[in-house]
Amino acid sequence: MKSAMKAALLSGLVFPGVGQMYLKRFGRGLLFMIPVLLGLVLIVAMATAGAMESLRTIQAQGGQVNADTLTALAQSHAKDTTGSFQAILWFMIFCWLFAVIDAYRLGSKQMLEGK
Repeated sequence: MKSAMKAALLSGLVFPGVGQMYLKRFGRGLLFMIPVLLGLVLIVAMATAGAMESLRTIQAQGGQVNADTLTALAQSHAKDTTGSFQAILWFMIFCWLFAVIDAYRLGSKQMLEGK
């Protein structure tokens, strides 16, 4: 398999930046990995904060949990964070796609140069 295709698949299917690292472009690989990792951390932090807020609300209501209460809490929290989640998600998708394209271009360029 050509190194360009292998690098693109690594960046696309494993994690963005892995293809660049396969091509021994470590700094460039980190340039793609770090923003996506930060996006994942932000999404997990926001989800955790929302879950903790819901837990506090349930505890304030006497600790009784039923399907209606959980549904209402989930809907109210989803309305508050939808824009942030979407912005982070679209940023991560853009970085991921750009990493795939960049890995393929780097691999093709290295093949032409004979490296």
